Formats: sequence, C-alpha cells, structure tokens
Amino acid sequence: MSYTVTSTPSLTLPVTNSISLTASDINSYRENGYHVIPNLLSPSQLEQWRTVIFSAVQDRAERKYKLPAPDEEDHTNVDFDYYDNVFTQRINLWQTHNSVKELLLESGSVIGKIAAELEGIDCVRIWHDQALIKEPFANPTAWHFDVTYWSFTSLHAISVWIALDDATLENGCMYFMPGSHKVIERHYYASNNTFPEIKIGKNMSDIFGTFPELKQWPTVAVPMKAGSASFHSALLIHGAGPNMTPGRRPAMTIQMMPDNMIFNGKQNILTKEQMDKLQIGVSVFNDDNCNPILYKKN
Repeated sequence: MSYTVTSTPSLTLPVTNSISLTASDINSYRENGYHVIPNLLSPSQLEQWRTVIFSAVQDRAERKYKLPAPDEEDHTNVDFDYYDNVFTQRINLWQTHNSVKELLLESGSVIGKIAAELEGIDCVRIWHDQALIKEPFANPTAWHFDVTYWSFTSLHAISVWIALDDATLENGCMYFMPGSHKVIERHYYASNNTFPEIKIGKNMSDIFGTFPELKQWPTVAVPMKAGSASFHSALLIHGAGPNMTPGRRPAMTIQMMPDNMIFNGKQNILTKEQMDKLQIGVSVFNDDNCNPILYKKN
C-alpha cells in the first residue's frame, strides 16, 4: 500500500518545554485519571505546532484517514450526520506528513516520558494521532472513554490533548469525570478482561445505560490556554461541549499505548489490508513503521 508523504520546513528544536512531574502529579493522575500541564509549548513552539498541523490538515482536505473511500470507514461513531458536525477530524497525520512525524517523535522525550511516568510503564508507542477541530457552532462530543474502540486491550493506554488555541467554556473545552477510570477498570475485571463498546452518538447520556452509577458522578470542565495540554487515561470518561462561537477550537492529540499490545479483533483505524494480516490474540503491535516508539526508558 502506498501513499504520498509530504513535508514542511525543518523543525526548530526543542519542540516542547521541558516538564518534570512530581510524585504529587503522578498520584493525582492515578486518583483522578487526568493531569493538566499549563504551557507545555512556548509561544514559538505553539506557532510551530500550529503551522505544521494546520498545513497537514489542509493538505489532507476532506479525507479523515490517509486514504480515500472505500477504504476509509468510521468504526467508532454512530449518527454520522451529527458526528460530522462535532469536529473536523484528521487521523494519523504522521503517516502522510513527515513534518508531523518529526514533530511527534521529537516531542517524545517530554510527552512520551510524561505518559510513561503517569501510567507507570517503560515504553510508549503511538497508536494514532488526530487533529480535532471544533468548527464554529459545532455539536458537543458525547461522554465516552477511548480504549474501548481501539484494536488492543490495555489498562495503561493514555492520550495527550494539546490546545492549539484557547479552549474555553464557550468554544467546546474538554470535560472529565474525575475518578471514572476506576469504574471502568472494575468493570473490566468483572467482565473477563473486556470493555463494553459504546458508540459515540448524539446523546450525551448514552453511556449511563452501561454505567448507571456514573449518572450522579461529578464532572469538571477543563478550559486551557493555547499551548497547554491535558493527559488522560484511556479509561477516563470524558467529552466536550459545543462550540458556541464563530471561531474554531483546534487541538492536536496523540493516542499512546504500552509496548507489545496484542490485537483484539477491533478494526478501529486499521485498514482492511492490515486486518487481513492480523490474528486475534496473537499479532503484536510492535512494528516501528506502524506504531513508532515515542519514549522508552533506558
């Protein structure tokens, strides 16, 4: 399978600020399921991320994935007309744009290291990246948790969500249910090490049909200044508000997994060609060409 790879001018290093976690940061993450880092990016670094990501999104045009239909198929969402108005979503930009790949890999010594320390793992690989841009007056994003959609099963997958512009209450910032990842973990052990798959639709309350105990759970809005980031467990229940403004709310995300994850049969972002080569319970995601290492502890 071939696809065009494009690039932009060489990066200016470093691509993130140097960040060190404290024991309190790690304990808070494991209790609440998320950790916010203000000013992950300096103003000049932010401008570089914006230039690279916006260029790649524009170049991808209307293609969500790297390939045009019919190979491009959404395996996560329902109510597609509604979901298409939640945000502009471009997945695995690193596979089609060398500048994005370089940006992500250069960020690994900070972003990957933070992810590894928060989850207590030694190696972090990229599962996929995605640019998420809430367009003017876009719909809210329903409550969900991430790992249930992915092609591997893990209690230690994690995402970073980087605000490329200010994320506010008015334009659709993230919302979390602190501690809800523990509910999902308990369900996992009670369900023979599996996660229920809840499609992302237009009803914010759909998740409560599976997890009724969360209906009274406290929630928290997480507005962030441009250049700030939040790390959240792939088990954490989260969503986002609507964009009630005439401006865009852009973000760049990286979905990360531990090393040597085993294929569980779900297609998610995988192409049919990839699916045909994988064996459930046997095939391992450890190919650097498909899932590059973002960080590995020495």
